[in-house]
Amino acid sequence: MNIAVAADGKNLDSKVSEEFEQCLYLLIVNMDDLGITAVKNNELSESSTGENLAKEVLKYDCEALITGKIKPLAFDILADACVTRFIGDHNLVQNALELMEKNSLKLLRNYEGTEECSDHHH
Repeated sequence: MNIAVAADGKNLDSKVSEEFEQCLYLLIVNMDDLGITAVKNNELSESSTGENLAKEVLKYDCEALITGKIKPLAFDILADACVTRFIGDHNLVQNALELMEKNSLKLLRNYEGTEECSDHHH
């Protein structure tokens, strides 16, 4: 099972990014062996939509994404593909993955980052 993590670095000791679109790397973590594929984010600009990053999550068939805030376009792409979104910013990647496995991370139910469900995205 692959899990995507928006991160500020290339390894498990990196911090989870506060904003999906502004992460330095998208880490694809194989939860079976903790192998990592680091995808450099080439969308580092104020107008970044995150569309390409969201497509990378889907390309690697990730079941979930751990991140901070997320803009509407990327959120909708991931939600429509049934990728579970978790709020994990302010954690190291390793810690966020452990919290996810223990069901201790909050779900990112909408792009505002609140606990409210929006539309058909769950």
